[in-house]
Amino acid sequence: MPIVDYTPKLFWDVSAMVAQVPGPLNLAHRAFVDYYYATREWSKLYLCYSDAGKVIGTLGRELAPFEYDSHGLTLRIASNWYSLRGVGLLLSRYSALSNPDSTGLLFTGSQSSLAVLRKLNWIFVPGIRGYSLNKPYRIYPGESRWRSAAKSVLRGVTRRRTSSFAARIPSRVFAEIRVREEGSYAHDLLPARSPFLFRFAPSAEYLSWRYNLSLPFIRYRLFRVSARGATVGYVILSDSPERIIVAQCDGEDAAALAYGVLLSILEVGREDQEPRSVYLACCHSEMKTVFQQFGFREDGGDLPFAFRNPPPHVDLSLGTSRWLVNFDWGDNGMRQPFRDESGRSVEGQISDQIAQGL
Repeated sequence: MPIVDYTPKLFWDVSAMVAQVPGPLNLAHRAFVDYYYATREWSKLYLCYSDAGKVIGTLGRELAPFEYDSHGLTLRIASNWYSLRGVGLLLSRYSALSNPDSTGLLFTGSQSSLAVLRKLNWIFVPGIRGYSLNKPYRIYPGESRWRSAAKSVLRGVTRRRTSSFAARIPSRVFAEIRVREEGSYAHDLLPARSPFLFRFAPSAEYLSWRYNLSLPFIRYRLFRVSARGATVGYVILSDSPERIIVAQCDGEDAAALAYGVLLSILEVGREDQEPRSVYLACCHSEMKTVFQQFGFREDGGDLPFAFRNPPPHVDLSLGTSRWLVNFDWGDNGMRQPFRDESGRSVEGQISDQIAQGL
């Protein structure tokens, strides 16, 4: 069965397969697929064809630059791993053999994918959690009347406008730390040193591609974080009408970066007239404390985070309390409905991902 790299001329082949997979898939959205999988060599979508010329399996991979204890490593982040006829393992082996100097990583995934990885003895790393602010308490069809009523009450009591959380930031922080929205990725945004044992370490060029500020299907917003007048990091937020997601951030001081995240959220939500939920991933002990004091609460258990093999130089026995992990790695934050389409809310999409352990 031939496996080929996706190109835009193959979109309709992918669409024919997507039509046979239940549930909404971002593979159905051409602008996303063409951009994410066909504009850079470091991000590809592998297509497995049947002898009849039909796509029967897909596997995306993004070769992403990371650091562990200042040692560089390349992680092969998996996405859109689907199989109609039992070709999932074939695609996984193909991806590993085609990129021998990388280590496979799955960050979130379907329950069926996670079950397969556990059987294959992938290494699941505990301690990485999702955190929500202004959790929406969604009402589902078929829920009992009392449960729906209780959720409606909780919505009114616990959800607040984003700007109202500003009082939870110490006054000294406003005096010392500033954020400023930027229109491009300058090299001086990148930290010159890092307090984090493990982190995503892209170049400005990589950030400009992955978190492009001009994409038609998703809105990313970039903020420079300064402490006492000097740049100490950056924050990238995904901004949609219903939800703000902390997509990616990095900096030279963990506490300053955490407050930079909060100040960026306040800036984006400054003119909100209605409550809007916020979501982020975190495992760093100091940053987690700052977020919880602001009002973030754990949203379920550990987020699935698994390596195919032990990554070089990485000591997993030390835990993740000094790791910097952000939610929007791979294609995690690129979910339907996109900005250039109508449909089910982003709120519902990501809430369901979290509820299902995706």
